[in-house]
Amino acid sequence: MPKPVYTNLTDRQLLYLLQQGDEAALAEIYGRYWSKLYLQAYNIIRDRQIAEDIVQEVIVQLWIKRSVNEIASLNAWLYTCVKYQVFKALPVARAKINTMEAPPAFVADTDSLLMTKDFQRQLDEAVAKLPAKCRDVFNLSRKDHLSTKEVAVRLGISPKTVENQLTIALRRIRFALGSASPL
Repeated sequence: MPKPVYTNLTDRQLLYLLQQGDEAALAEIYGRYWSKLYLQAYNIIRDRQIAEDIVQEVIVQLWIKRSVNEIASLNAWLYTCVKYQVFKALPVARAKINTMEAPPAFVADTDSLLMTKDFQRQLDEAVAKLPAKCRDVFNLSRKDHLSTKEVAVRLGISPKTVENQLTIALRRIRFALGSASPL
């Protein structure tokens, strides 16, 4: 049976091939999404190397967890992962920028640290206000980095319920954080 022309395949077909261990499917996904994901990360981080690292990490995780991930929309999954990785990398990017500045940057470092701590406090408060099931799903998914399927198994609920609870959690957190939200 001849190999399919990967550029003509849908994301769903590529995901199926990816789950089968098809490296060419991963290469097609990489080629299809790399520049868009990089731009998304770079527009927030403003550091080329960190943005590249974020995209590489997301693609690597897609490959590593290919057999356990239940991805309904590849596009949405990739963008969500990049947003989360950017959120995690913000303090690193700020520290990198601040180490390049002159000594008076101590004030900027302090401001940045205070802003990061303030944002983390706001995020923790928003998560604490979530209903118990939403909070559990959010923590397992975003803090423990479990896939939808892994969260579903751990909590004894369906993957669709996990997705719904995660959507509710993210919507409430975004609303609570307002314009400060990178989510």
